Amino acid sequence: MHKAIEITELTKVYSNGRGISNMNLTIDQGDIFGFLGPNGAGKTTAMKVMAGLMRPDRGDVKIFGASVIDDYVNAMKHVGCIIETAESYPYLSANENLKLFARFYPHVDQKRIDECLEITGLLKYKNEKSRKFSLGMKQRLGVAAAILSKPKLLILDEPLNGLDVEGIIEMRKLIKQLVHESGTTFFISSHLIHDVELTCTRIGVVYGGQLINVDYTHNILSNYSSLENYFISEVDRNGRV
Repeated sequence: MHKAIEITELTKVYSNGRGISNMNLTIDQGDIFGFLGPNGAGKTTAMKVMAGLMRPDRGDVKIFGASVIDDYVNAMKHVGCIIETAESYPYLSANENLKLFARFYPHVDQKRIDECLEITGLLKYKNEKSRKFSLGMKQRLGVAAAILSKPKLLILDEPLNGLDVEGIIEMRKLIKQLVHESGTTFFISSHLIHDVELTCTRIGVVYGGQLINVDYTHNILSNYSSLENYFISEVDRNGRV
């Protein structure tokens, strides 16, 4: 069985010195992996490389055994992603938006579109224009688009950003439901410590472009009173607060 994601010696440094260096990480199928770190730590850079939106200076990312650099089409075959923001066409209905995305996948029909609307709780808003949607509904529409092709891996960059409490709880429920029902693997980045603690099964702390530690959430919480304390002590231990 291939690992869902294998990141090896991944390096991408910008002219201002920011970016990521020598990142190594393996993610198992069925993990809800949380990439935790402050804004500017390098999370989005790593995710852009993973999604093939940016070439690294060196290193590789394999998704289910296929390299995103040398074998992009096969690597991306089983991936759905939302990086930065869930985009939709404001003057199209939820259904029309998904129909547009579905053009990329020959096997996705109206039945599957309805299924994705149902899973994300948008079926009753199917014919409403997305410009009327709250931020939480737009994010759900983004997830509906990302799961159309039944991907085995979902890469979500800050999926809880800007959501209200209700939206966050719904999104968390949705992620757990997809893991439970479809065995989807998640790679999620966030700077919201509390939400990562409640959502993710495994956590990697990213700080100053480095992956400073990776552990299972239950291990962390059996040793620390909260993920926040763990985060602070990890960053402290790496001498960079």
